[in-house]
Amino acid sequence: MRVCLISREYPPETGFGGIATFVRHLAHGLKELGHEVEVVSLAKEQERRVEDDGVIVHRVLPFKIDGELDKVNRCMPYSRYVMLTTIALWRKFYQLHRERPFDVADSPELLAESLYASVLRVVPLVIRLYTPHSKFMAENLHNTAATFDHMFVAMLERLAMTSADVLTSPSVDLAEFVSADLNYPISNIHIIQNPIDPVEFSPSGPRAIGENGKKNVLFVGRLEERKGIQFLIDAVPEVMRQCPDAHFVVIGDDTVNASGGQRSVLADLRTALHRSDCLRHVTFIPRIPLTELPAYYRSADVSVIPSLYDNSPYTCLEAMACGRAVVGTSGGGTPEYVGDAGIIVPPRDSSALAQSIVKLLKDANYRQRLGTSARTRVLEKFQRKKIAEETVRLYELAAERFKASRKVLYLRNPDEALPDAAVMLYCFDRMLYNLLYQESWRFRLSYWWHHAAHRPRLLAAKILLAGIRVSLKLVGMKGRSPAVVKWLEQKVSAGKEDPLAVIRASAELPEVVSFSGGK
Repeated sequence: MRVCLISREYPPETGFGGIATFVRHLAHGLKELGHEVEVVSLAKEQERRVEDDGVIVHRVLPFKIDGELDKVNRCMPYSRYVMLTTIALWRKFYQLHRERPFDVADSPELLAESLYASVLRVVPLVIRLYTPHSKFMAENLHNTAATFDHMFVAMLERLAMTSADVLTSPSVDLAEFVSADLNYPISNIHIIQNPIDPVEFSPSGPRAIGENGKKNVLFVGRLEERKGIQFLIDAVPEVMRQCPDAHFVVIGDDTVNASGGQRSVLADLRTALHRSDCLRHVTFIPRIPLTELPAYYRSADVSVIPSLYDNSPYTCLEAMACGRAVVGTSGGGTPEYVGDAGIIVPPRDSSALAQSIVKLLKDANYRQRLGTSARTRVLEKFQRKKIAEETVRLYELAAERFKASRKVLYLRNPDEALPDAAVMLYCFDRMLYNLLYQESWRFRLSYWWHHAAHRPRLLAAKILLAGIRVSLKLVGMKGRSPAVVKWLEQKVSAGKEDPLAVIRASAELPEVVSFSGGK
């Protein structure tokens, strides 16, 4: 099969988290089975085509539109990001599909990455569940409130999910939530767990931390509330009291979503450790490439996943594949991966975390037994080739449903979809601008100040023209502009093109000689 994986995240350039890790494992698992795989993902700085061990990756930048949707950005920043990146991903996918049609597309539900593929239906589509925006709002994860901006993103995700040919979830826990949220039969959500490469992540190999007489406790993940890092830090004093030879290694990027405001989570963690006189017992390391992680897992005696919620944390699989004892929480799908090869505690329970870590650090035989069981469980259930084979069967099911379905939400030619979307976004931005300009003196002053700083000659011409028009109105000459006024009006508007025509042109796809795919 010829498969396209559409995902904002793909390592190393946009290897932000579990989605990036999953997509890479799936891509290489499918390739090992002999399938042709291409990935459409976001670029960090410039668009380009690269290869990752035989997998072609197309890097694209977010779509650009006139004025960068400045007013939409102020009112709906998340929705703006979703729309501009979704357009960019679809634009590249559709260009590739017109050149050489894909047999199936596969994409996460997160931020509606496959919105256009689901609405336009030019190819069978499988959507994978990770953590939909509705879940973030329901549990206030990352301090996500139910604003119109977030609700709009959730609506786009729901539209994509309900329009896909096949929905799949990495855990029963997440499938149950989505089933209830969409009023969608849970029997129609296929459970396919996350894959991992047990050769890359294995107990054998180099270690990043040399022998230092310490027992290392490892955490890998973004420093954010949802990952539960603050509860692990709260457990440090108790662990150190009972196990003075313990040392904590925390790997992950800082974030600014600390509870109570936009503050550095890392700064808050350091403050808490300093207060408990435990700062010297914790080493913080920024996020490292996926390929370097196995050496850190091998250096760990215990790996901890204290998440408040995680549908299926890759840090759990990676530690298990490296033969390490795991302490996880019951928040989400982690218990489905750990099984009886680790310890599960309630989320937000620092005391339970501390006691479980202490139990493992003090009992080497128990620790080793769990690590061995974890490795065996990975080999039996989570090898990426096995998961890829299960996924191919879902692709075949998606193709059957796609062929039988006539459900199309957009009835025009798919070539028109991007220009239509770009014009809609532009018009929405202009509507917000007109409303703000009419109703807000503060906004109007800001607008004129911007012109004064960046386009002073245009500002002077506009002020002069406005003054002349008022004068003509006062002397009863409204609508009878002298030639000099008409000349000034032409100069002020000189060089302006029809903005809608410009927007539509910028969204059009490059010419392709032939097209043999789609409906």
